[in-house]
Amino acid sequence: MIKKKWALRKPLTKKAEKELEDYPELVRKLLFYRGAKTKQEAEVYLNPDYERDLLDPFLMKDMKKGVDRLLSAIELGERIVIFGDYDADGIPGSVVLSTFLDEIGFTNYEVYIPDRHNEAYGLNENKIGDFVKDNVKLIITIDCGINDVAEVKLAQTQDIDVIITDHHLVGKKLPPAYAVIDAKQEDDKYPYKLLAGCGVMFKFVCAVLKTKRFDLPIGWEKWLLDLVVIATVSDMVALTGENRMLAYYGLKVLRQTRRLGLLTLLNQIKLRPANIVEDDISFMIGPRINSASRMSHASQAYYLLTTKDSAEARTITDHLEEKNQERKDSVERIVRDLGEILDEKSLPSIIVKGSPEWGLGVLGMTSSKVVERYGHPTWLWSQNEAGTIKGSCRSDGSLNVVEVMAGVEKGFFLDFGGHPMAGGFSLAPEKKDELEERLIKSAEKVKKADVVTELLVDEELSLDQLTWATYKLIEPLAPFGMENPKPIFWLRGVEIDQSKYFGNGGLHLELIFQKSDGSKISAIGFFASPVPDDPTHIFGDVKLETGAKIDLLFSLEKSMFKNYPELRLRIVDLKKAE
Repeated sequence: MIKKKWALRKPLTKKAEKELEDYPELVRKLLFYRGAKTKQEAEVYLNPDYERDLLDPFLMKDMKKGVDRLLSAIELGERIVIFGDYDADGIPGSVVLSTFLDEIGFTNYEVYIPDRHNEAYGLNENKIGDFVKDNVKLIITIDCGINDVAEVKLAQTQDIDVIITDHHLVGKKLPPAYAVIDAKQEDDKYPYKLLAGCGVMFKFVCAVLKTKRFDLPIGWEKWLLDLVVIATVSDMVALTGENRMLAYYGLKVLRQTRRLGLLTLLNQIKLRPANIVEDDISFMIGPRINSASRMSHASQAYYLLTTKDSAEARTITDHLEEKNQERKDSVERIVRDLGEILDEKSLPSIIVKGSPEWGLGVLGMTSSKVVERYGHPTWLWSQNEAGTIKGSCRSDGSLNVVEVMAGVEKGFFLDFGGHPMAGGFSLAPEKKDELEERLIKSAEKVKKADVVTELLVDEELSLDQLTWATYKLIEPLAPFGMENPKPIFWLRGVEIDQSKYFGNGGLHLELIFQKSDGSKISAIGFFASPVPDDPTHIFGDVKLETGAKIDLLFSLEKSMFKNYPELRLRIVDLKKAE
């Protein structure tokens, strides 16, 4: 069970106070807490510079080797396969490379993105056989391949060179590829290790253009940064260092994007390009790209990002919007189903539930929602077209989910894998009724850890300090993301003026508070109601009703949901007033 501890961050050091004295007090604190402790570090943080902060791509191991091989393939007119992952990192990364090839007039290539439901992650031997028949001479992977030892070996023995571009951790054995471009290799000298897969491909294209410009204008590659920011934010890599710079400029490019499909999508979801922020990628753009692979096929998202035909753009956008709505409905339905099944007062040590009716493509994100809500490790399953039981699991940190699955009798699962906090599994349909019992027994033997989530608070504020002026102090520190978190603030002893639930079955929460001048401000908590249609229970034993006093942790945000700027709070946590 996750226990939450609220803690105010430590005061600034005297040295930092002196170094950052030119900034307002709140900005000094926010800079210091995000690692900018000197005047120079604050300048770099607040004012990213493309020329200054972009690292030399040739510092990455095998970069020159990979670039030379691609240039040779282009010169010889060899058949190339761009092999991308099926998520909102691999798809934009594939578009980065295909956009470059289109721009220089090279057409002897194809893009292959696997089917999430019916193909394994990464390269697979069946497709390599097809590539051999098609006379492919070069495969370039994007956001995958680093652990595909057997598959790469097969390709190389069939006279197909493989260039791996990836950002995932390297396994015990490196694939025997022609070139492996992944900064996480032990002997790689690249100073920044946290690029997204699309970011690695962007660096690859930059390296190609440093070697040969192909008469492209200087700076042309910057127009690819809209794809890089979508991938960087969607894949939740750290928004620090070079990633922060790429995201900063990527948002500028995204606000001016020329991509017809993206513009059509933004118009449909009523998002003005000029107003786009990182949250819009996280909650609006990224999910729609991901919905293609989760609910149909990732190729639809690829076509959306590359189409130059208005009718096609509208057709794909309508399709993705439909699939995204199906995705949201599926998540909400499963969460609601579990709310009816589970007794919150007597939950099992782990939650193991499934139904053939549940959507396979949403089990991972739904498991995360269930863990957030109930604080227990969770396994959810459904059934694919072949009848195989497939599922996803997430941990609250108290159990290693892979260790739990490994503790089940050998041969029970068809396969399983992942890392301590998240994994996937499959098993024969006749074994599904045994799954819960076997996992619970295994979990009892696995060493458990007490999970205490410390919520670090940047500053205490009063209701009357929640103004646009305060927001303007925070805004220059964006974009926020992993390892560069949004500021969290603490309201003590605030009185609820109104509480209400909204969304499908009342899954989301809105609290309204009144300031001393009579004006009101709302606080939103998505998926914050553990018991749909029950307006008396939220966050443990806190009864949310008019007049109740609570302590609230929140971030301050500008919402454009109503087509005009609205200052509101995003709920992080709450409890009874101390």
